[in-house]
Amino acid sequence: MKVANRSVGEWLSSLPTLILLLLTVFLASGEVIHSQLLKIGENTWEGYFQLRGAGILQEPTCNPDANIDEQLEKAIIRKKQQMADDPLAGMFGTEVNEDALRTSLESSQQICREKWATYTMVQEKVTPGVIAFRTLEGGVAKIVTTLGHYKRLLLCILVIICAATATLTRHHISLRPAQTRKDHFVSSLGQLSANVMLLMSAWIYRGEEVSAMADGVQVNHFYLHQFWIAGFALLSLAALWQLVKPPKDLEEGGSWGKALLTIPLYSFMCITAGIQFVSQGYYHGISVYLGMMMELSTLFLSLALYIWIGMMLRQTKMAHLVFDVLRPWKMSPELMCFVVLAVTAIPTAFTGASGIFVIAAGATIYNELIRAGARKQLALAATAMSGSMGVVLRPCLLVVIIAALNNSVTTDELFTSGLKIFGLSLLLFFIYSQFARTEAARIAPFSEAVPASIKRLVPLLPYVIIMGTVLVFFRDLLDTELNENYAPIILPVMLLSILIYEKLSTKSLHLFTVVLVPLLAYSMYNLVGINAMLEAGNIPTGTSAEDLESLFWGLLWRNLFLGGAVLLQYFIKKPHIDTHYEPEKGVGEKLETSLRFATNETTGHIGALLMLMALSVSVGGIIERSGVMENLPETFANVWLAMTLLVVTMVIIGMIMDPYGAVILVNATIAQIAFDNGIAPLHFWMITLVAFELGYLSPPVALNHLLTRQVVGEAEVESAKLKEGSFFRRYEKFLLPIAVMLTALLLVSYLPLMSDSVHEYMFQKIEIGG
Repeated sequence: MKVANRSVGEWLSSLPTLILLLLTVFLASGEVIHSQLLKIGENTWEGYFQLRGAGILQEPTCNPDANIDEQLEKAIIRKKQQMADDPLAGMFGTEVNEDALRTSLESSQQICREKWATYTMVQEKVTPGVIAFRTLEGGVAKIVTTLGHYKRLLLCILVIICAATATLTRHHISLRPAQTRKDHFVSSLGQLSANVMLLMSAWIYRGEEVSAMADGVQVNHFYLHQFWIAGFALLSLAALWQLVKPPKDLEEGGSWGKALLTIPLYSFMCITAGIQFVSQGYYHGISVYLGMMMELSTLFLSLALYIWIGMMLRQTKMAHLVFDVLRPWKMSPELMCFVVLAVTAIPTAFTGASGIFVIAAGATIYNELIRAGARKQLALAATAMSGSMGVVLRPCLLVVIIAALNNSVTTDELFTSGLKIFGLSLLLFFIYSQFARTEAARIAPFSEAVPASIKRLVPLLPYVIIMGTVLVFFRDLLDTELNENYAPIILPVMLLSILIYEKLSTKSLHLFTVVLVPLLAYSMYNLVGINAMLEAGNIPTGTSAEDLESLFWGLLWRNLFLGGAVLLQYFIKKPHIDTHYEPEKGVGEKLETSLRFATNETTGHIGALLMLMALSVSVGGIIERSGVMENLPETFANVWLAMTLLVVTMVIIGMIMDPYGAVILVNATIAQIAFDNGIAPLHFWMITLVAFELGYLSPPVALNHLLTRQVVGEAEVESAKLKEGSFFRRYEKFLLPIAVMLTALLLVSYLPLMSDSVHEYMFQKIEIGG
């Protein structure tokens, strides 16, 4: 059944999800918008910070021209009367200090006159324009402040809507998909059991907090209980509906053992944690640990935006165009995989390193690697690794969460060390893949490949102009850079702009150019001023000559690069290159369908991933309450023993838990043990990140392999299985990534302990303001 050419599911899930995502973007950008409005107001009207009080600032009630002598005389009389009424006043003397009273009265009068001066100035200078702008600016501030108080509610509603959608569309992450009736029955029953357990936990938790409030205990965000209870009831009904109304395309047969593998991972985690909590008499434990996720609501809302960004990326041609640039080099499969991992690490970091990039571009990566001659096991390994190699690069959300949870490290330090570790991991992949190759390494002659590759860069010029326009607009007009703080704001705008160009009209490129060129001219004008400051030594307060010079060269090279792209696009004759691609399943040909497909996919993926993360926190709670971590000694005989035990522990945690939930557990239980045993905080957290990269790719969960199977297709993954050959060849898709990341983990963990120079190079502290 459709309404206005939309299914009921789209009206009830995708549309609310889109609204919540847009609210999240507005909330994330609200402070930036408000600060810019304040700057505009101050630049337009002198003293705007005072003028904005027009209509709000009350007329002062004091008298600015009062007679000081009369007031002093009255004050002396009041003082003497007070002293007469106070039987203890004589202990401190009976004289009234007239000079002190006069000084106090004169000070009060001065303050009164300043209030009247401000009030008079505001009344004289305020105009209808000021009132209108103040109304806009104040309205934005009020909306942002109000929404800021309800971020937890936004996340709660988003999780419930998307989780219900994932349930009804069979989109939850499991070790294998449900294909037979037995699979569907077991999977649905597992989800129903988990959802009912969540419902009961939320109900009991609400009762506990009602009792606590009756005892006078203050409870924050109590209203959320109603939403969680209603939400888990909805999830239970969705699972029940799936149980009694199985899809018609299910096969007969199957085994009960394999059917257990179709139970979603979040259900396994929920049932396991729930049973443990109940056995401890902690009946509402799951809901308590779910509340820990709410404490990081801003970061998890950002993750939802990254998922949306990834799904919009899938709707573009960018991945195809990048592979077009690489194709003329005719690289051997292993070398092509190496280059692909190097290139895809950047978008992986920008999509939160949560496997979203695998969903967005995994199918394209796999198909292009197969086209380059890669064996299927190698292509599956590289596709899975493409979603994890960027976990240590800026602006990965996982790194931001680590920095937000503790004060021992900063994002700059983590990303600086992460870049070096990424280089090490990439080098290790190159070495291992070359040892594992089945044919001689090859690459086309430079004389052939370079001209052909440069020719294929031409279709990317419009994308450079569009992305550059967005970046310059945010950087120069809104003072907002593309970093870990503002990527969730800027990237959606960038992807929407690209979709407008591709799906709506290629002529929209001219509009972006018209915006970009004046911005670049204005930036070059400002650079002249910065250069004059540097030559005169007139460095503004709050910065240094080094910082100013770095800013100058950064903006100069940016402007020259983007200016060159504009010149090449409009003034250089370009060879004709056909960039049309056959439409893929789930990719729209028009703007409206592309946005609809992207949001529909986003809804299911948000539900699947956030439920997995939410219940992963509960599993972390079970581990925390089990006392296993407390059994670890606070100090070890030496740092080598401490490092070994911590590495093994974190690898195990990374293999069974979602990394976002695992970070919370590690920060609460293991981090301090490492610090107490002489492992530097920055060193420890980089070990943790590499261990989690290994966890992404290692059984029993191997999340990135599950996501790869989801986008490549169950049939294609099954066809990659080998019955003959060496053990390595038969399980290469698992063994190659594990070998690379395990070697990287061992080197990152132990090599810095052997050499102070290596430790200082890899984990250099960054002094703030230094």
